Amino acid sequence: MNIFRRQNLSHQKFLERLSSLILEEMATGRLSIEKIASEMYVTRGQLTRRVKAITGLTSQQYAMKIRLKSACGMLSNNPEMMITEIAYKCGFEDATSFSRAFRRLYGMSPSMYRNEHSNG
Repeated sequence: MNIFRRQNLSHQKFLERLSSLILEEMATGRLSIEKIASEMYVTRGQLTRRVKAITGLTSQQYAMKIRLKSACGMLSNNPEMMITEIAYKCGFEDATSFSRAFRRLYGMSPSMYRNEHSNG
């Protein structure tokens, strides 16, 4: 296995572990980058530098992307779930901040996304 392939595999495993921890933290309602960094045995600065080097995003931006991707799944697969409930499950304090972040990333409101992508 060449060095680039090993490095890509290492990056992939790192991001998978990070994503998993973000989703676990998200379920608690409080997302702490410090706690995630600690669970990955690095400092917050080291985590941010590594995430930035791999993805081009800060650790906060990467976490937001994971949270909103999870929200997309909930919006598509749970048409009966209130948007406020999805916001809380994704670690947002209220539906307004969730909607603002969602619109910033996807260019549409969560309800518009649900209407276009609903599986239900």
